[in-house]
Amino acid sequence: MASTPELKSDVTAPAEAGPPYNVHWYRSTVFQILVVGGVFFCAPGMYNALSSLGAGGLATPWYANATAAAGYVFMAFMCITGGIVVSKIGVNASLLIGGGQCPDLIVDTTARYAGSLYLNSKNGTQWFLMFGSIISGITDGLMYAVEGPIITSYPEPDRRGRMLGLWVFMRNAAPVIGGAIIFGLNHAIDSTGGVSLRTYLVIIGIMCAGPFISLLLSHPEKVQRRDGVKIVFRKTGWIKTLSEWWKIVCSPDILLLCPLFFTSWFYGSYIGTLQTQYMNVRTRALCAFVIPFGDIAGGFMIGYFLDYKKLTIKQRARWSFVALMVLNLALWSGSAEHRDRVWTAVVTKQLEEKQPVIDWTSGHIFGSTFTLFILFDLATMATQTSLYWIISQMSDDFIALSYMTGTLRGVECAGQAVAYGIKSSDTTNWLSIGLNVGLIVFSLPFAWVVIRKIGVVEFEKITYAIQGDVKAEEKSIAESTEKVQTA
Repeated sequence: MASTPELKSDVTAPAEAGPPYNVHWYRSTVFQILVVGGVFFCAPGMYNALSSLGAGGLATPWYANATAAAGYVFMAFMCITGGIVVSKIGVNASLLIGGGQCPDLIVDTTARYAGSLYLNSKNGTQWFLMFGSIISGITDGLMYAVEGPIITSYPEPDRRGRMLGLWVFMRNAAPVIGGAIIFGLNHAIDSTGGVSLRTYLVIIGIMCAGPFISLLLSHPEKVQRRDGVKIVFRKTGWIKTLSEWWKIVCSPDILLLCPLFFTSWFYGSYIGTLQTQYMNVRTRALCAFVIPFGDIAGGFMIGYFLDYKKLTIKQRARWSFVALMVLNLALWSGSAEHRDRVWTAVVTKQLEEKQPVIDWTSGHIFGSTFTLFILFDLATMATQTSLYWIISQMSDDFIALSYMTGTLRGVECAGQAVAYGIKSSDTTNWLSIGLNVGLIVFSLPFAWVVIRKIGVVEFEKITYAIQGDVKAEEKSIAESTEKVQTA
């Protein structure tokens, strides 16, 4: 069988010759990533800090898991359809709303969810917890829809992996700092149950800053890239927009990646439930502080590898995929005979046999469980970073990327909704283990069909779903690049 020739480079190469013109720092791609990361820091990031406690810091996981499932259902819908909203109201307005600002009040809707956790912990007000989760899911879904195309289309191709690593750092700085606050407020509580009520009040205050940070974002056409290529924000009518969205969301390559999208965050409900069942409050607070470092390490490691120029795009795509899938499967495997290994099956068996209340002074059982949680976050964030990089190889069009990255995050949320729905009652932990292993194995052959194309063929059909716009857009980009090179 004849082999398909490999692509030679990372698409556009002007950046390697040095900056063609002066880039203003507040218009640079780095600054835009920092702004998006700052908004994420205040809104979903602080929510993630609470999630790192297990069950949002509540005493029991079941109702918290049910509300999380409901929130993820609405988030999934908004992520998948949010690209349409972004194309109509623009990037800046979408980030402002997604960052949490309501039209009537400057109040972060993610903060409403934190407030609902506070009221539920204090007064047992469960209906507001469900309401807060749903509203938070809708606004966060819109934020993910606008965040994805920014982090994939704004950076220059030769440093896209590192910019994704920076984005991972910013989005996980929130759980680190939020976790430090949580740890400081709860380090003395050596019993099981809910966290200190002050925890929620401090987190709510930070969350409310998100909308103001979003005002610093530059419109796509004002962003200045080092390679001189302009970012085009296309505007189309409703019929054309819906047609283009439908063709992209239903494109074969995106559909083939959906099983892996669905699986990528499926583990979260299982880990959070284990924390609530077996760890005391101060150990859960320690998890909230330390575990995000695993996310940061995973994002930076895979980001730098994906920018490693001594390997071709084809090699980077295939080697990273194989390594990450092996790591993910290794974390879920193991046997009762190998108790020295921190694999999920072994740890779960130990916990169910001993029924411990784990403190950071608990020795081996704390070390094995805690290390497992860190490795899960490292592997998962590295996998998600690589998925965004894979999608960035399929298109360089902002609107198309908003549809694709929205689908990525939406299907991930659907997986989380199912996972949290399963753990909304006292189901066996072995069901979660079996589903995670089965879903990963199921997704591999479908994802591989797409992975083997990267660096080998151009994804021309996804670059523009409606081919009538291609010539006009290519002409616009070519003219802007020519002006920069001749300046």
